[in-house]
Amino acid sequence: MLFVFDGVICDLFAGVDTSAIADDIRARLPAPSPPLSLLTGVAFHVTTDPLWMVTYAHQVSASHGDEAEDILRAAETAAVMTAVPVPGVRQVLLACQASGRRVAVVGGRYSATIESYLDRHELRQLVGPVIGRRHHRPSSTSMGAALVRQARRALAMNPAECTVVGASVQAMMVAADIGTQAIGVAGLRESRKHMANVDGSVVVSSLPHLADALATVPIGGDISTSPM
Repeated sequence: MLFVFDGVICDLFAGVDTSAIADDIRARLPAPSPPLSLLTGVAFHVTTDPLWMVTYAHQVSASHGDEAEDILRAAETAAVMTAVPVPGVRQVLLACQASGRRVAVVGGRYSATIESYLDRHELRQLVGPVIGRRHHRPSSTSMGAALVRQARRALAMNPAECTVVGASVQAMMVAADIGTQAIGVAGLRESRKHMANVDGSVVVSSLPHLADALATVPIGGDISTSPM
């Protein structure tokens, strides 16, 4: 099972003013100029998304990109100290362990951030591979899909044998695109209705409900038949 870190394990930047992180990066960068598009110029001045700023920094120069990465990495490290685990996460990981299901954690945060968070909350021993980002350089491929594929390979499992557990429609769509099953946890970020609209996905109301289902449904069984 492939658990998406941000949203299912925790909400790393909950309560953090991420616009301040974006501002810190922006202050160290030159403003866009032609031939960059007008849209890029507007986004540079108004975005509050640190990830957008890091990606833009890499487009400016390698040194600007590395500096932006360092700022974001420091912010993630600080957030590890305050982010609270999603209710039921330990219960569901223990249910996976008890039922013989192998677990990987995958996410768009730096790998070291995810490892540090799991260690801090004594969850590391309950999971196997941890797959996160090494950098936020621009890419023509879907980073989310690439990370999930990497996590699947780390477990040495075929797509049909894997299940992505996510808290967003995007996670459900990534799973569908690469041919894995998907379980959406409703109410954390997305509504049950939105997540259920993704073909092939199963939606649960909470992680404790998922833990109960994993305890009663054998590996390879249909979790959708369990009350959730």
